[in-house]
Amino acid sequence: MRLLFISNLFPDTGQPWRGLDNVTLLHAMRAQRPEADIRVLCLRPGHGFWKGSHCDLKPRPGDEVFQPIYGWAPYVPKFGGMNDRLFALAVRRALSKLPAGWKPDALLVPWLFPDGCGVNRVQELAGVPMVSVAQGSDVHQYLALKMRRQAILNLAKRARIITRSEDLRQRLLRAGADAGQVRTVYNGVDTEMFYPGDPLEARASLNLPRDGKLLLFVGNFLPVKGLDLLIKATALNAREMSEPLRLVMIGSGPLQQELVALAKQEGLPDDSVIWAGRRPPAEVAQFMRCSDAVCLSSHNEGVPNVLLESLASGRAFVTTDVGGISEILDAVPAGLGRLGLVNGREPAAYASALRSVLTSVPAQEALRQYASTLAWPHCAEVYWQEVTAKVR
Repeated sequence: MRLLFISNLFPDTGQPWRGLDNVTLLHAMRAQRPEADIRVLCLRPGHGFWKGSHCDLKPRPGDEVFQPIYGWAPYVPKFGGMNDRLFALAVRRALSKLPAGWKPDALLVPWLFPDGCGVNRVQELAGVPMVSVAQGSDVHQYLALKMRRQAILNLAKRARIITRSEDLRQRLLRAGADAGQVRTVYNGVDTEMFYPGDPLEARASLNLPRDGKLLLFVGNFLPVKGLDLLIKATALNAREMSEPLRLVMIGSGPLQQELVALAKQEGLPDDSVIWAGRRPPAEVAQFMRCSDAVCLSSHNEGVPNVLLESLASGRAFVTTDVGGISEILDAVPAGLGRLGLVNGREPAAYASALRSVLTSVPAQEALRQYASTLAWPHCAEVYWQEVTAKVR
């Protein structure tokens, strides 16, 4: 079985977090079928395509097994509806770098537009069974744009579409996709890395204060994450609580300085917001074990990995009720702690949900047991079913 993965969402040594869920899936799929020949074309947006520049990105240690070929994909933001055509140019160029005679039996292409739609335009790959993956914004935002919506619906006629939440699936169906072509498959969670542990030991390993309550955010500092709400709600609670309340922010992004200024404006002391930068998954798992609640305040989401990791770590979370988040809460067994789902974007409502969660102690092992039903091996098995469905 020769499986070709094509997407811009695959990590390298400079951006080891980029497409982390995708590479984790590929490793899980390879573990199930070690005889399969899985290869990667990672095509990053950049002007290097027109210049013919060499793409010198390198895979992370361990990812070399997929023999990734990195290249540049032309991208024109002001004419975004044409970017699937431009991505197709990059795919055609990258195909020539595969070994002579190597032809894929199936394609796996995360990110519907431009990646999946671009691959759909490559004549050299016509007729190869294809699975494309809707990850979030490619559905939330692009279905509202005429050219991109039509390209996505054309893709859905040829490819099987996997959505990472039922909410995304329903959006595609309302746009006109065939229900028989679209299937919801939640991302997996690494239960060997994310598991409950002693919070004080975890804090000591990370040199964090032992006293007070600790909130945790993991993600990109982007407008869609709505982090102003989280900071304002944290400030409201910090003024009312008798013990210290700290917020750890793992990640980075263009809004960081703006968020630092907002935290000061809201009266949060410098030592109560810990800007931890990007951390490898093993350290994120330690931060989860020492936190009292994991927080999201997004405007839209699919089913975020960080919430699955929170469950696997036996930690409650507080989040805005957007996208497919309520889907995983519907299946959480009763009595496992007061998981906070917040409607709307009022800081007082979010702060109230935080207080409720901070005064409850979830049944850690029960949460972990539930999360184990979403472990990566199960996810990988379903993906193999999809990519081999039409392979003769």
